Amino acid sequence: GGLGSPVALYLAAAGVGRIGLVDNDRVDISNLQRQILHSTSDIGALKVDSAKASLEAIDPNITVEIFPTRLRPENALDILGNGWDVVVDGTDNLPTRYLIDDACSILNLTWVYGSIFRFEGQVSVFGYQDGPRYRDLFPEAPPAEAVPSCAEAGVFGILPGMVGTLQATEAIKLLLELPPSLNGKLLVYDALEMS
Repeated sequence: GGLGSPVALYLAAAGVGRIGLVDNDRVDISNLQRQILHSTSDIGALKVDSAKASLEAIDPNITVEIFPTRLRPENALDILGNGWDVVVDGTDNLPTRYLIDDACSILNLTWVYGSIFRFEGQVSVFGYQDGPRYRDLFPEAPPAEAVPSCAEAGVFGILPGMVGTLQATEAIKLLLELPPSLNGKLLVYDALEMS
């Protein structure tokens, strides 16, 4: 999606040799203004297939493992426990974020959180060296009707690029065994105010 596109592109361009993608959705023309992994020729294709082709075009030696499914309680531990060094969140719904946090806690994995809404984005790192978790910041999810999806509320098309680039930065630092800047911190980016 919007966050996964810049994250995956920058990780592939940086030389990350193995990337896993989880998504059961298909490319729609409405995605193209913010999901830069895809083009008009990909409309109707599974996003993981389109993304894999784009990443392999950057580096044909990369291993891209695709999971054309939603991350669910039944499969989260199998997918996220498949030997990954870091997990990067590109989701657009709260239940999946709590699932990622729980699975990464069980698997002792660090994950890079990203979220976008209209003109605002958030980025943080959870679970680094037994650091804070998503549930420490947000102990309980708000009611589902209180948080509209990007499709319902809209999102500034460039915002996922900004937030996804910040997520990729933290992920690359983790892979290089450098301390992430956003461990225990929440970066909130306002595209209207540029602050």
